[in-house]
Amino acid sequence: MSSLLGLVCDDCRAEYSDREPINTCPGCGGLLEAIYDQDQLARRADRTVIRQREHHVWRWKEFLPVRDDRCLVTLGEGGTPLHRCDRLAATVGVGALYVKDDTIGPTGSLKDRSFAVAIGKALELGIRRAVTYTSGNAGGSFAAYCARAGLQALILVNEWTTEEKLAMMQVYGHPVIKLRWKSFAEVTALLARINQDLTMYQFTNFFNPFRHEGMKTYAYEVAEALGWRAPDRMVHPIGTGGGIHGAWKGFRELYRLGWIDRLPKMTGVQPEATPAIVRAFREGKDRAEPCGDVRATIAQSIAADAPLGGGRRALRSMRESGGTAEAVSDAEIREAIALLGREGIFAEPAGASSVAAAKKLARKGEIGPEETVVCVVTGSGLKQPHAVAGHFPPPPVMECQLAQFTSLATAAWGESPESWANPSRNRPGA
Repeated sequence: MSSLLGLVCDDCRAEYSDREPINTCPGCGGLLEAIYDQDQLARRADRTVIRQREHHVWRWKEFLPVRDDRCLVTLGEGGTPLHRCDRLAATVGVGALYVKDDTIGPTGSLKDRSFAVAIGKALELGIRRAVTYTSGNAGGSFAAYCARAGLQALILVNEWTTEEKLAMMQVYGHPVIKLRWKSFAEVTALLARINQDLTMYQFTNFFNPFRHEGMKTYAYEVAEALGWRAPDRMVHPIGTGGGIHGAWKGFRELYRLGWIDRLPKMTGVQPEATPAIVRAFREGKDRAEPCGDVRATIAQSIAADAPLGGGRRALRSMRESGGTAEAVSDAEIREAIALLGREGIFAEPAGASSVAAAKKLARKGEIGPEETVVCVVTGSGLKQPHAVAGHFPPPPVMECQLAQFTSLATAAWGESPESWANPSRNRPGA
């Protein structure tokens, strides 16, 4: 049911078949993009049929690159909630704020969308051995989907990845190698050599031409949840930029189909410690130059001092859509983690950065007070629980005595015990 035509190079515009296992352009080494037959997609994609399918990424299979239904791999990824958060909207200073909550994916991050699609395409291509580089979340997801599909996987991970993320990678039974480097440019060079000299099929974002196709499903799910409308703005964390690029591609597909009548402003966020793409955006450049220190932020999942492809795809997404880019500090991220916690959502630092950026941009007047904003929360706080250590005061300790409990509860709530039994004060919003 896929409407895929093939692959085209970002740089030299050469076209290739998607039926051969290539990663980057054989001619110039540029990044490859999947292209689709839009007329065929218009004939095949039916919202009534889609509505009846299970809520995972393959619900949208006409929009995705796998042709053979026998190769569809799923662990139940996608279909995550879009929470309307009115209290958070008031705090941030926008008209309406929604959180797209990918903390609840099979491995707790947005990467599950991309690996379901990329591993499915790998099966179709006959790939048996796979390799990727990761800062953490991608490794866990890659390992899980390779295990599900029966592929042999090798995972390269940065040396300072958290123990929680390492455990997730190893539990699926694949070998993991820690990689020591000073600049991400070294990693990029190694991946290029692996691709060229060893012809191992790669799943690193953008080196793999299909992973970000899974991120298009953000656009489909958000638009459907909003009654086939696009929000005024989507705020997305940026590491390599696969999420924001894929979502923008998805919104444009819906717009061409006439399923939505406008496009959102795509807004990217990076940590202040590694703001390469933000800096390039502000300076009007079409390529980000390496900058920053990846170890100097708690937002490990989006700490990239030298973005793949120079960050050009993320930059195009923001500029074409009329969006913007913002950098946030660790203090702003920790505050956003706490704000999301009050909505019942536990986000890792990278995931909470979208809320931190929305608040910062609203206060600067770059997001209007009437805008409808979707903040993508890309990963679970269970991946990096120590990031909030010291942000909250330690809980008090008490003996098993009612009087002591009453005293502590009164101090916590600022109300006397007499008011606790008043039913009118116990309703939400009271």
